[in-house]
Amino acid sequence: MAEMLKIERAALRLGGRLLFRDLDMDVAAGQWVCVTGESGCGKTSLLRAVLGFLPLEAGRVSVCGEDLSLHTVERIRRRTAYVPQELFLPADTVEEMLRIPFDLKANRRTGLSLESLFRIWEALGLGRDLYHRKVGQLSGGQRQRIILSMAALLGKRLLLADEPTSALDEESVGKVAGLLRGMAARGAAVVSVSHNRTLLEACDRVVRL
Repeated sequence: MAEMLKIERAALRLGGRLLFRDLDMDVAAGQWVCVTGESGCGKTSLLRAVLGFLPLEAGRVSVCGEDLSLHTVERIRRRTAYVPQELFLPADTVEEMLRIPFDLKANRRTGLSLESLFRIWEALGLGRDLYHRKVGQLSGGQRQRIILSMAALLGKRLLLADEPTSALDEESVGKVAGLLRGMAARGAAVVSVSHNRTLLEACDRVVRL
């Protein structure tokens, strides 16, 4: 399997505090790795470091065989779908929110397929009526699943998902686990941050910070 993400001897310091050091981690195409650990240990910061938003104190990150640097960071971000814990896009309706990432130059070729979208929504337990709903009327769990569906539709080679089930009940968590497993089965490398036992048991490997 092709290696999508490789982290070697990484150290990260935030606000003067060392979060971790000597971290080694690799994720191949078709693998799902779950990162877990105590609050404040650097899980979210690790994902942000992979995207080049936080500089490592030591070590290196490579995505699709390309080392992360000032010269490569934009290409790496174009290959990556990132689902943060909280994402508020400037849109009034779900329809408008969904179209935002597909209007970006990097994603225009992909295009938004409603047939594919609604198929994912059905698997996640979401109704088609949400498409015309006001964003402000969504529950936290609905918003999380809609954002995950956007990431799945983008078809990126690497998915980074930060606490993607924090607002969900266990039945919905199981459905999200199925989605992440399916994305890996289609060749994506998936990295999720979570404390949820269902996700930890469903993934291929657990990395503890």
